[in-house]
Amino acid sequence: MRRKWRLLVAALVLILAANAVWACADAAPSTPSVPSPRWIVVSGSVPGLADAGLPRSELDNLNNHSTLMLVQKVHANSHLPNGTPTFSFRSAADLGTALSAGQVPDSMHWLLLDLEAWSLTPKPEQRDPIGALRRAEDVAHRYGKGVIFAPAINLMNVLEPGLSGDALYQAFIDRLVTPGAAIADGFEIQAQRTEATQYATSFVKEAVQAAYAANPSGAPVLAGVSTNPNGRQVTADDMIEVYNAAKTAGATGYWLNIPGGGNECPNCGEPQYQVAVEFLEKISSTPT
Repeated sequence: MRRKWRLLVAALVLILAANAVWACADAAPSTPSVPSPRWIVVSGSVPGLADAGLPRSELDNLNNHSTLMLVQKVHANSHLPNGTPTFSFRSAADLGTALSAGQVPDSMHWLLLDLEAWSLTPKPEQRDPIGALRRAEDVAHRYGKGVIFAPAINLMNVLEPGLSGDALYQAFIDRLVTPGAAIADGFEIQAQRTEATQYATSFVKEAVQAAYAANPSGAPVLAGVSTNPNGRQVTADDMIEVYNAAKTAGATGYWLNIPGGGNECPNCGEPQYQVAVEFLEKISSTPT
């Protein structure tokens, strides 16, 4: 009897050990300790900033791991060598494919999901951006990655066509900011379209506050500013108005957009690097 008991105990130990091994194998990789994003910039725009006269001291302010450098393939940026290379995806499907194909380096923690009402985001994902975010998060977490969700306000043209003004921005908060921030690892509010409009301060404040209310665990909340949103001419002060409103509301970071004409912004024309330089110099000289 004692021998049978010992055999039974040994068998149970082996079963528990095997289960532990399988559990470890199935668990998502542990999330590394990474800094919260402070800035997001397209890596290819940095030489233009330097050529436009951005002082070395300002480049040094950006030259750290909390600056996410959007790239198509990993490479070192000679101006900001300490920036963090980051892939940006226009669809959850592309994000999942890149991860499963081993195209995302193990060292890359953050991935940006930029869904918009354009040809680069599949129609089904435009109609259900929160569902697309859930799918992106599911696969990203299996690989130990974090997703920053950056839905464009123009998605409301698909979700609730015909809205404008206060109704448009409130619907965006209700349908994308609140449910998106509740599940995303980080949330970026594309506030740049409000620059030089009556919504420049009110929208970003309400959106940042809504994002924090939806996810009080401390996930990063960023706001976007642009030197020429969809080709409109704006000033550095117009950008600063949005920046300050987001900062007052508690934003933890910012996406500095310096778009040029192309598939992503056909109306943008030449990149406005000088406006970006003036913006960065002004916010740097403002007491915190």
